[in-house]
Amino acid sequence: MRKRLARLSRRDLLNVAEISHVTAGADSIEAANTVFRSIYGLLPVRGVICILARWEADGGIREVRQLLNFGYPPEWLALYRERRYDRVDPVMRGYHGGKDVQVWSQAFRAARSATERAFIEACMAFDLREGVTVGRSGTDGCGSLLSFWGNALGQAARHRTIIECLAPAVHDLLLRLSRPGIGLWPQDANRGLTPREQQTLYWASLGKTTWEIGRIVGIRERTVMFHVGNAMRKLEARNRAQAIAKATLLGILAHPP
Repeated sequence: MRKRLARLSRRDLLNVAEISHVTAGADSIEAANTVFRSIYGLLPVRGVICILARWEADGGIREVRQLLNFGYPPEWLALYRERRYDRVDPVMRGYHGGKDVQVWSQAFRAARSATERAFIEACMAFDLREGVTVGRSGTDGCGSLLSFWGNALGQAARHRTIIECLAPAVHDLLLRLSRPGIGLWPQDANRGLTPREQQTLYWASLGKTTWEIGRIVGIRERTVMFHVGNAMRKLEARNRAQAIAKATLLGILAHPP
């Protein structure tokens, strides 16, 4: 590890230390949101997904205890679950084969079976071409995966080293946040939000006022407040800001509805 750390500049080391410190104190969805925004400023990523789960003997997912999504298409998560891609994903297989750090393109090139190639084709359809995934086993029988999506990530040893350094703190964050009902391996990937609720929350996340949202969507202010209130209730959020933070991490606001 010492040799890998030598790849990092002094600024990188300070940034990693600061993010790890903030992550160690995070104990809420809003705090996790702040952590991932900091990581976005350090690495050329398009999305981050963190999963804490119990695994089957064959490598499939038995139970998800926590899943945080920051930027992955929610449609991809729903498809991944529906088609049980966890059983054919080469990166997932590498994790169960003892590989702690994996570059997607390398894992994809090693794929041989027809089901693995079909999975890779599905990845390409969502432009999930390259990334870095770090795995960590837990003492309670659970393991975590931290997957960074970004087409430039696999090209630099610096990126892989930073991700590897941050992985333990993020794993512990997932453990702190894992409690019944907060994770997402959804029957309904959007937490039951209607298209109008997603739409009003999306514009709210861009800083639009209730009046502005009403003008954009073509509904009255009172109706905007009704839909945002419903979204808050479904996301178990105390206020609009918390609802936006939760929806962002769940990937609900990744694209305009």
